Amino acid sequence: MSEGRKHRKHVEEHHEEAHEGEGPWIVSYADMMTLLFCFFVIMTSFASFEPAVVTRKSKEIAEYVAKGRFAEETTEFQNLGIEIGGHPNLKGLARSSLKDGTLEVVFSSSIMFNSGNAEIQEAFIKNIDIMVGLIKNKNPNYRIIVEGHSDDSPLSAEHVYRSNWDLSASRAASVVERFIYYGFKPIQLVSVGFGDSRPVAPNHDKHGQAIKENQALNRRVVIKVLQPLKSSKMKNLGIESYFEDSEIIKK
Repeated sequence: MSEGRKHRKHVEEHHEEAHEGEGPWIVSYADMMTLLFCFFVIMTSFASFEPAVVTRKSKEIAEYVAKGRFAEETTEFQNLGIEIGGHPNLKGLARSSLKDGTLEVVFSSSIMFNSGNAEIQEAFIKNIDIMVGLIKNKNPNYRIIVEGHSDDSPLSAEHVYRSNWDLSASRAASVVERFIYYGFKPIQLVSVGFGDSRPVAPNHDKHGQAIKENQALNRRVVIKVLQPLKSSKMKNLGIESYFEDSEIIKK
């Protein structure tokens, strides 16, 4: 038998076998079904429906998702801090940093207010308004905490304010009013006066002499920007629940 006839006979026999076995696809289909069966057997062997295991797995998944969300929020606040610190009108006036998932913007009280006064200087209002605008453009639902801080120099008798606590609280409230003016809801805002209770540098040296540079650092206003709360948590919002995700209560 010639080589050509042998080849034709082989092709015809192969075609006949494939036709009788419903085609070669059946082999691949059977392999896939076997693999799927093995997969589900393995998954079932690893499965556990004990409440403790389910709770642990749910917690692990939630933590993984939370890490991803925290990274996104950190990047968001980093970009906002760069915008504020790099704005031509705010450059050199505002210092921004990230702490505990919160954006902090710090202004010196000396450039914002006259001595012993809680009204923002007219020439500085524009700078505060620029900062408020940048925050609002990023997200008008951010929560805002404004802290007023002072040095430990006592106020003279002719001052309107009774103490540094009173003065620092009034200064914080003046900044909060700019947020309200630009459309922030009061429930998103908190103003706090700390007086001289949280200095960033010693007000006096070891001999009791005032350190003017340090006192200037301690006279400051801190604007803290926090992520929004869901509307369900905004109802009947007390001070402790407001700060539930902030380190401020723990300090």
